[in-house]
Amino acid sequence: MTLYFFLWLHHKVNCLILYTKMKFTLIFGSLIGLAAFCFVSCDEAAKQLELQLLTSNIELLEAALRKECNHTENNGLIGRRRRALIREKRLSIDGRISVASHQLIILKKEYMNCKNYKGTVLTGSKLLGLFAPRNIKHYFWPALNEGKDSGVIKQVVFKKLFSNTAVKVEVTTNMRVVGQRTCCHWFFTFDNQECKPHTIESVRYESSTNDLHISYSFHGVCPALNRGNLVMALNVGKCSSGNALGDCYTGWYSTTHLTVEEIELS
Repeated sequence: MTLYFFLWLHHKVNCLILYTKMKFTLIFGSLIGLAAFCFVSCDEAAKQLELQLLTSNIELLEAALRKECNHTENNGLIGRRRRALIREKRLSIDGRISVASHQLIILKKEYMNCKNYKGTVLTGSKLLGLFAPRNIKHYFWPALNEGKDSGVIKQVVFKKLFSNTAVKVEVTTNMRVVGQRTCCHWFFTFDNQECKPHTIESVRYESSTNDLHISYSFHGVCPALNRGNLVMALNVGKCSSGNALGDCYTGWYSTTHLTVEEIELS
């Protein structure tokens, strides 16, 4: 009887061990499968994001070709690219990325040939508006109260990325001139030099002794500036008209805004 009991107990213990091993194997296998699924899903999401970025750039270039190079949906590279996009749906995600990358290269070359940008780097200033973020900076000074009649009002440093682009500036502030038949001249300088051939400026003449603070805005574009850090300054001083320098004031308890942007001139 005792022998049978031990044999029965040994059998039950072996069954329990076998069951435990099978359960552990199933759990471990499930965890590995879950990790593999997550890895594949993340990889798939990254590839989908890459394809979306390529597609967006293709659409930007196609729009530019239609607008600037007179391409239509039914001729030239535009039509061939559209047909290729339809065929892409039968490919794997890797195949679609490969086709889209090839399309983007061809469209870039077509755009450069159309605009006669031969020898230009594909990601250079000629494609600045299509593929690079706008190089634009905004500066502001709350409650600016500057009573000087001559000299620098405010100064900033702007990094210009390319040598063959221009710089556009726009300022909004409050200006005042006091003094009969007097004048004040607000203007921008770039590395201590006024813009050439045309100065970016605003002139205010006062014929009476009124003390009027008025909101003003002026802007302009300065070409032929070297790339790199530009020291830009808003200045005030005497007018070139020959009138006496008035009692100038800039700001007067209001925020002064300055926007600087690197642009390409057509």
